[in-house]
Amino acid sequence: MNDAPGELGFVHGASWLHRLSPIPKLAWLTSVVVFAFVSFNAAILASIVIVGLVLATSAGILAHAVRALALLAPLAAAILLLQSIAPAVCGGACTPVASLGPLTIYEEGVARGLTFVLRILAMETAAILVLQTTHPSDLFAALARLRVPYLLNVMIALTLRLVPVLQREVRIVLAAQRSRGMRGTGLAAVVPALVPVFAGTVDRVGQLAISLESRGFGASGPRTSYRRIGFSTRDLVLAVTGVAAGIAAVVATIALGPTASPAFVVPAGAAVALVAAALVVFAGSLVRAAMAIGRA
Repeated sequence: MNDAPGELGFVHGASWLHRLSPIPKLAWLTSVVVFAFVSFNAAILASIVIVGLVLATSAGILAHAVRALALLAPLAAAILLLQSIAPAVCGGACTPVASLGPLTIYEEGVARGLTFVLRILAMETAAILVLQTTHPSDLFAALARLRVPYLLNVMIALTLRLVPVLQREVRIVLAAQRSRGMRGTGLAAVVPALVPVFAGTVDRVGQLAISLESRGFGASGPRTSYRRIGFSTRDLVLAVTGVAAGIAAVVATIALGPTASPAFVVPAGAAVALVAAALVVFAGSLVRAAMAIGRA
């Protein structure tokens, strides 16, 4: 199966992050995800995003990472908008800071909405760094070395490999439709493109099943792989450091309670600008969806 780069797919490169063993990267990813789930400290979450972008720059994948981050822009806009105008963090006694037409913007809602968005960005940035700098086969071998159940490992690996391939095939079919004078954009173009893509997927799955059977998938006995994952002393130190940092951060956040997540106030002007921007992004996504449906 050929590599097909997509927004979340592997990006070829020779940077230090590409050469790093997947195991310490998985350790740090796990720590970041767990910490982001329990933390409401906007400053730390924002720092994780900034560090992630710096690492992406050093690995030469910043443009790819930014495009992947942009995929969740409508979701982030919806979260910020809903939290700002209908917050649930102050029991109905929220502090209004401004009005945007018929909408009232609340101070606590903007702060909590930003925190939720930063949570998503922190987890997404860490995941993108791992996915775009780790070859899927290396990731499969690393998970196998970590004793991840074989069936689950195969499902993860196949998902990471097939999704970019399907994205590429949809683009190829849409380009073929445009070359024949058919509609090549919008929902009206995607729907007829799904038929050849689905047919190709069925054929690909059949070939994959035969390939797996020929390699003894499902048979008992020890598993082998031609991919060998190096794991040096440096990798061990980085992995242990990542796990230890994640455990310490989570324990400290839980132990300190509210003091671990200091409240912050967004100035009224900045709050209005943020909510207005979120409203534009969210409304824009709805308009594009409605136009696509209307053209169908």
